[in-house]
Amino acid sequence: MAEVGMKNVVAQEQAGKPTLHASPQLGAWLQAVGGSLAFTTYQSGRLFLLSPADDGQTLALERILGSAMGLAVGADYLWVANQQQIWRFADTGPRELGGRHYDAVYLPRQGYLLGGCDAHDILADVQFLGRRHELLFVNTRFSCIAALDAHYNFRPVWRPGFISALAPEDRCHLNGMGQRDGELAFATLCGRYDTAMGWREMKSGGGCVVDVPSGETLCSGLSMPHSPRWHDGKLWLLNSGDGDLGYVDAAGRFNSVYQCPGFARGLCFVDGYAVVGLSKLRPNTFASGLNIKERLESQNIRETCGLLVIDPRSGKSVHWLTLEGPVTELYDVAFLPGTTKPYTPGFSEPDLHRALFRLPETEFAVSLSECPPGE
Repeated sequence: MAEVGMKNVVAQEQAGKPTLHASPQLGAWLQAVGGSLAFTTYQSGRLFLLSPADDGQTLALERILGSAMGLAVGADYLWVANQQQIWRFADTGPRELGGRHYDAVYLPRQGYLLGGCDAHDILADVQFLGRRHELLFVNTRFSCIAALDAHYNFRPVWRPGFISALAPEDRCHLNGMGQRDGELAFATLCGRYDTAMGWREMKSGGGCVVDVPSGETLCSGLSMPHSPRWHDGKLWLLNSGDGDLGYVDAAGRFNSVYQCPGFARGLCFVDGYAVVGLSKLRPNTFASGLNIKERLESQNIRETCGLLVIDPRSGKSVHWLTLEGPVTELYDVAFLPGTTKPYTPGFSEPDLHRALFRLPETEFAVSLSECPPGE
């Protein structure tokens, strides 16, 4: 799918394609902070790159990547997880494509088949217990945090103290993790249960955030918490079942800063602002008993799928993006600093998928398209 320019509304005529609506100044804000946003759509299997145009519009690039979930961004890479796979996209540098200049082109270079792990949050280039890990992922089905392994599906590195054994039973719905100063530090889970799917017994009020190194509970009484993030000396997270963005204070209390018009999941901070992903509630029993369902209905608030840019200092939303059509849920959002013109072909456009060679005593790239065919 080609890039789409947005002013206030983007209309897409193709059947089955999402329609995006952007606030008037979202593109200008992205230009001002000097970067772009990446976000994933979980069940509809999409990765979006959201960037500023030179004329102040907002550009959106859509790619199909399976049940895209966790994101991790570095200086020259973009990791994307889905329920059964994790892919590393390498930034191959600036390039002219189709008459347009891009300052980062992300190509898939490395993939891991995890199997039925139901991977959620991911962290790249992170330390834990004195060891550096290229990537860690939340292995929700096996109730642990795991590392990639060249031979096995995964290598477990941490699990909550109450989980007695690793089993494919999603016992506590461990879903989120966060780092502090480059160290794995926090994890969120939906219930302290050690039985298969036990967390579903108490979706509202049974969740907590855990200090990973010590195993101590930092905050409890949460409702399906997600996305723990350390920012400006505070632990922030999304109390998703209540639809709240907030932080945990020194006494272990969750303090709500903003009530969202949807199931909040996916969080990053950009220049002091919180960017929050929103999902609509599923039309089944999953949302039953959640406070957000009752709040939205009682206040006659329409459920929203999209992004909110929130100023946590004022508790107000300053920019937004909404999605209509087949996309009803988001999972993660990440900021691409210094990249205002990103591009990825996903798994399409074979002419862009060129091998790079590093030759002895010489460092340069060789494109297969530049090599004559073998005799």
